[in-house]
Amino acid sequence: MRAEIQLKQPASDPVSPVEADARQDEVMIAYLPIVRGAAIAVLGYYLFDLATRFFFPGDAYPAVMMTAVAMGSLWSIGILYLLRNPRKVWHLEVYAAMVCMALFINSNLQQSLYFEVENVTYAILMIPIFAAILPTRRMIVAGIVLCFVSLIWQVHTYLPDQVFDYFWVGVSGIAAGIAISEIIRTAVLNSVKARLAAVRDREKAEALARETRHLAECDALTGLPNRRSFFLALNTHVEHLKQTGDAFFLGLVDLDGFKPVNDTYGHAAGDEMLRIVARRLEEAGGSSAFPARLGGDEFAILAPANPKTAQAILSLGHKIEARLSEPYDLGDYTCKGSGSVGLLICDDPELAAHDLMERADHALYFAKRALQGRAVLFNAALEREMTTSSQVDKALRKADYDREFSVVFQPQYDLLKSRITGFEALARWDSPELGRVTPDVFIPAAERAGLIRPLTRTLLSKALDSMLDWPDDTSLSFNLSTHDLMSPNAIEAILTTVRDSGIPAKRIEFEITETAMMSDFNQARRAIDQINRAGHSVALDDFGIGYSSLQYLQQLPVSKLKIDHSFVSSILEDTSSYKIVRTLLSLSRTLDLGCVIEGVETEAQLHILRTMGARHIQGYLIGQPMPADQVGSALIQKFDFSPRPMPQPRKAAQS
Repeated sequence: MRAEIQLKQPASDPVSPVEADARQDEVMIAYLPIVRGAAIAVLGYYLFDLATRFFFPGDAYPAVMMTAVAMGSLWSIGILYLLRNPRKVWHLEVYAAMVCMALFINSNLQQSLYFEVENVTYAILMIPIFAAILPTRRMIVAGIVLCFVSLIWQVHTYLPDQVFDYFWVGVSGIAAGIAISEIIRTAVLNSVKARLAAVRDREKAEALARETRHLAECDALTGLPNRRSFFLALNTHVEHLKQTGDAFFLGLVDLDGFKPVNDTYGHAAGDEMLRIVARRLEEAGGSSAFPARLGGDEFAILAPANPKTAQAILSLGHKIEARLSEPYDLGDYTCKGSGSVGLLICDDPELAAHDLMERADHALYFAKRALQGRAVLFNAALEREMTTSSQVDKALRKADYDREFSVVFQPQYDLLKSRITGFEALARWDSPELGRVTPDVFIPAAERAGLIRPLTRTLLSKALDSMLDWPDDTSLSFNLSTHDLMSPNAIEAILTTVRDSGIPAKRIEFEITETAMMSDFNQARRAIDQINRAGHSVALDDFGIGYSSLQYLQQLPVSKLKIDHSFVSSILEDTSSYKIVRTLLSLSRTLDLGCVIEGVETEAQLHILRTMGARHIQGYLIGQPMPADQVGSALIQKFDFSPRPMPQPRKAAQS
């Protein structure tokens, strides 16, 4: 804005030192050809005069004049040499004065040795010549005054009776010289102004081009190269690998729990966290690395493989994960964070950039799924898993959902009523190509492929059809994926499916995981509200193994917690698991929430849970997942869970 104001109002704003220097440089560049041309003309005059005097020497002082003309020639040559590279405007002033003095001395020396009336004309002609050659006004005034004084002195000395006449001739010469100098100066200054304007326009264009290039290649928030720049760099590395065999490292980084930071502290805090992550990636990678922001909370890094070993790239990954796990100072808040890292050694010239990204992304996916906050190097096992995943993706895309997918039901037991009161619906897939595919394989694959929503509706319809034969007091628990929860349209479609079935909403409970809840807390809360308004209850599945806080649990309108089976499996051997389960049961009672304990496989586990106050359990002790035609017989099955001597829990290290 300041530059625009200076352009619109140049007279009111002082010229900056930089602009003044630029103007002086342009004046020197504009006048340099004039002075150089004058020097060449003077040299030509002296050489011609020298040749003439050599072949046709005069009668008056021939030796003196030959010497003077020869020295004038050398003087002119010296001036031309100096004019090759003038550095300052005052240098040009001196050189122009030297050219003028060469003419002035030659003319006045000749008149002093032998006066000729016709040569007085030279003194008059030198006035406009000086005005045309000299670059500055002060030099022009000095030159005109010198020529005029010389003219009057010669006339006064040799033609005293004509002083008055020559005086007015000199004045006319001064007028002509001033006019010529002003014409030249105006042309030169206009040229300077045009040149400066062109320079400014060029600088503006270059600055705009740099800004445009920066916006096109860099992330505006973090200053890191953006997605476009990263893939250009990745393709360059791939081509270099093909030509030279030089391997490199590729890393993909995804922040864990970034959504809660945005939701809790606001987007300004989230933006500051991303900027801190960018700086930490630059520091962790060093000067040879190429970190970039791909979008959202996803980052990438390229680094030379020196040395090309798993230990070297894992060292880089551990350095990144250590830096990302440090506390984040977000101004008014300080929070903890972490980042999962997927790593790949890129040493196969046959792989294209998208193949490398696919492998690094699979390593990142594994890190997010199994080792959150850690670095994972893509290896042969992940290669096999990725191949299987690719086969699953292809089979899913052409699968007949109605024919290939089915629902089985695992009973949930009420210890107080001593009977089965509900079932959890679990998906099964029998693929004609792949055989039996487990849910932990095809559910993530369906989410990645964007097929989970139609699959959810198909499985829900099958479960609801099976419920039509159940007693009215038997409920159904149905799992929703993260993708279902994040889409209001998907939730509405699910609720519509239930309404169309005619089954009362209170008999259908939807289960969500902590991971789904934390991916976008605000949307999760809106989805749960939407489900509750339809008359359904919501249970929080796998509670205790995620990273949600009591603050989130208090804000979410869930009605039940499901304690993960990993705590129950070791409850008899490990006092830590015992205490965790007891604490979670106490928490559910304090918050007036129902609680289902998963993974109960032995009566010993059941009895110890009963002493803690547990009421609802689920696990192989009650029944394995069963097809719909076995639900009726399971409902009439009798269980004898009368109290028996109970083993005391002990630490695993003491067992």
